[in-house]
Amino acid sequence: MMFRSIYLLIGLLILGSCSDNSDTAIQESENQTLRLNLVKMSGKTLNSEKSGSDMAWQEYYELKNEMRFTKIQIREGDTLQSQGNFDIVMIESDKYLKFTHDSEHEIIANCTGTTEELLEYTDSNSLESNWEDCRGSSLYYQFEN
Repeated sequence: MMFRSIYLLIGLLILGSCSDNSDTAIQESENQTLRLNLVKMSGKTLNSEKSGSDMAWQEYYELKNEMRFTKIQIREGDTLQSQGNFDIVMIESDKYLKFTHDSEHEIIANCTGTTEELLEYTDSNSLESNWEDCRGSSLYYQFEN
């Protein structure tokens, strides 16, 4: 369901960027933001799974029009933000959201040291970071309803 919503939002955004601003429905869709929340993290040790306020930090992505995003992380009272572009990509037969940050930032979670992050769809509403491949922590995300 949420996956279809993403495609619908992306389709409306593309159509909106090609038309004039007189179409109210397209203007309203351009103001929509989808939110992808970090809901759980776990390490490789037994009983290391944390969720909600028990997690080491809170984090979410705001997916905006024109395939733009803002990643927001709240850790120890500090709020950090990074922005960039996102896309839906297929790697082999797996579907991912690919985030490309505009510049390097400490909240980018990847193993490569680049400005890209990949979140793999585990179902239509849930994604998982591949960060556990190098850091030992798994990060689980869900779209806000």
